[in-house]
Amino acid sequence: MTTSITTALLAMILIGSGDVVNKRARQLGVPIGSYLIVQSISYSVIVLMLAIIYGGIKWTNTDVIYSLLSAVFGFISVSLMLHSLTHGDAGVNYTIFRSSFVLSTAVAILLLHERISSYKILGIALACLAIFLFFYRNGRSGAKKRSLTVAIAAMVTAAGFQIIMKLSTNVFSSTLSFVLLMNLFFAIFVILYNLLFGTFRFPKQTFTLAPLNGVLMAMATLCYVTALKSGELSTSVPIIQLSFIITAMLSAKFLHEKFSMSKMIGILCAAVAIAVLGFLGGR
Repeated sequence: MTTSITTALLAMILIGSGDVVNKRARQLGVPIGSYLIVQSISYSVIVLMLAIIYGGIKWTNTDVIYSLLSAVFGFISVSLMLHSLTHGDAGVNYTIFRSSFVLSTAVAILLLHERISSYKILGIALACLAIFLFFYRNGRSGAKKRSLTVAIAAMVTAAGFQIIMKLSTNVFSSTLSFVLLMNLFFAIFVILYNLLFGTFRFPKQTFTLAPLNGVLMAMATLCYVTALKSGELSTSVPIIQLSFIITAMLSAKFLHEKFSMSKMIGILCAAVAIAVLGFLGGR
């Protein structure tokens, strides 16, 4: 198994776990702005420590440009996604959010000239089928319909984030330095968000859930960037975005969300998609 596939699988597991933490925070009414502040701090501390240990910090003008663009798209997509969880199910909304790979993969193949093969097409088709099965026949109140609209907007923005991240891997100085700078810009946007909406309120759950998510996301981002740097977006990102199967299983176990037969079949399709993309997609 290649470095790209291995790190993509690790990112998938970490992101799926982090998504459940996000949903729990929304269930407990933790303010989004405050949650993101604490999360960003723990995220930055982890990446900074690793950067110091493994060669120090190196930033160029190119790093600044790409990390800023990544932070803009990343902040918008994460904020929209967290808002959608207020009245939406984690299993459903994250399935929509993670389907962003369909857009980014199309761009990678059409504009970045990444390879296309029958195995890759099969894997992506199975991933799309898994998404449909997760989304199929879920009851929707008016509030849930609005949450789905927000989740779709988050999905589109996330696709932009993925493309920028892929482009950045060709030009940044080092993975750790780039990720650290991106998160510092992200933290600035979080502070501005708090100033704008006045959400400087920190219930005790903020200091348990947000740091946990910060650690998970820091490690996930490093795996994410490594997968993009060492492999093609059209193979690694579909695997990473199948993190919703982890989210769904953990949400059913710990958040008591419904787990239907269609979701079970969707997980099977997702597992086959991972196998096809991971072992055959590059052929």
